[in-house]
Amino acid sequence: MAPSATCADLRPALPMIETLRDCTHAVFATMVGTTLEARTPLGGDALRPRCNVVGTIGFGGSRSGLVVFYATVEAARHITQTLLALETAADPSQAEVADAIGEITNMIAGSFRTRMATDGDLWAISIPTVTMGSDFYITPLTDGRRTLLPFRMQDHELFVELVITTRTSRT
Repeated sequence: MAPSATCADLRPALPMIETLRDCTHAVFATMVGTTLEARTPLGGDALRPRCNVVGTIGFGGSRSGLVVFYATVEAARHITQTLLALETAADPSQAEVADAIGEITNMIAGSFRTRMATDGDLWAISIPTVTMGSDFYITPLTDGRRTLLPFRMQDHELFVELVITTRTSRT
């Protein structure tokens, strides 16, 4: 990873970042039955994680942007096995993995939206989009603020990214 942003770079979005981190912890504790180890958030020009499975949900309202969930295939399979209560030897299908990662992304973004609404910040969210493949990374085309939250789940690295787009004025 490239050097992380300084705390001053992240300060304006810090409450949102902390809320997203808390929501991610809660979803994994409840739905996957695991405690995530949070790492230092990365901002600015941080490299995008090299992951094979990416879930994305857009949101709009007083602010707009994306919540993006990144995982390796191995981590995504582990999450899928737990969500679907599959035997650990059972290899979930690609469709099951896509559904599970879409649902995890949806739960994180939905929880985030609900928590932000308690402060009067009402948002609508899109349905999840899941991209699976190899040797790719997601780069939203925006001039907004991006913060990547790295997590450790047992032997797996996971990432949740918050992308806040910059509003353009209407003329």
